[in-house]
Amino acid sequence: MALERYREIRSARFPLGLPDRSDMTVIEAFADAWLLIEHSPEGAELVGMAEDYDAARAWLVEQSEGHRPDGS
Repeated sequence: MALERYREIRSARFPLGLPDRSDMTVIEAFADAWLLIEHSPEGAELVGMAEDYDAARAWLVEQSEGHRPDGS
């Protein structure tokens, strides 16, 4: 079975996940930059950072490759 390519975003402040589920922790996670990660059969690669959640989500759902949240 071949692994497929997919994208992931993670909070730059909490890249390993939230340490707890308190309201302030969640707010802090969304207030920071976001890591843009592409996964492939060869492994995972950090391909950039987005300054806010909306830009990270836009990158995550993009269908075409080669575009960054800043439009480049």
